[in-house]
Amino acid sequence: MSRSDSEDFLQQRQQQIISAAKNCFSRSGFHGASMADISHESGLGAGQIYRYYSSKELIVSETIKSIAENWRMFLLKNLQLQTSVSNIINTESDFWRDWSFRDRCLLLEMYSEASRNKSVRALLAHEEQLLFTELEEVFKRQMPAAPPEERSDRIQFLLMLVDGVACRTFG
Repeated sequence: MSRSDSEDFLQQRQQQIISAAKNCFSRSGFHGASMADISHESGLGAGQIYRYYSSKELIVSETIKSIAENWRMFLLKNLQLQTSVSNIINTESDFWRDWSFRDRCLLLEMYSEASRNKSVRALLAHEEQLLFTELEEVFKRQMPAAPPEERSDRIQFLLMLVDGVACRTFG
């Protein structure tokens, strides 16, 4: 097996484990799901999992990174589509269509974990800063004449609205 093939296999296995972990965590939470649950869900033995991740905490951390990045990408895609406030408020609208029930559960679990875990809060703050910067570029193109403060206020409002809807209605 070439080095490239070996790296591809490693990434595939890690993705397999994280995908299984997401399924487990969406059902039982980060602290309720066990390594045995992840092992069963992934179809891999515990020893195989530990080859790729040395602890459950590392799996939780990598899962949270994946959730946060997916959330950022979801929002970036949907908030640049001239979305109306009513579409954001209506969780059955096109805005939310691609955010699955599993992803909704994971998002709430991640926010809950952030309330107790400083490193998760830092990770979320980093992803939010990336999103804000990316949305600033989008809004500059969409509203070139608007002052920077107005664009910033609109972005902040949209992010608060989306987070509020996600936390209040997905729970």
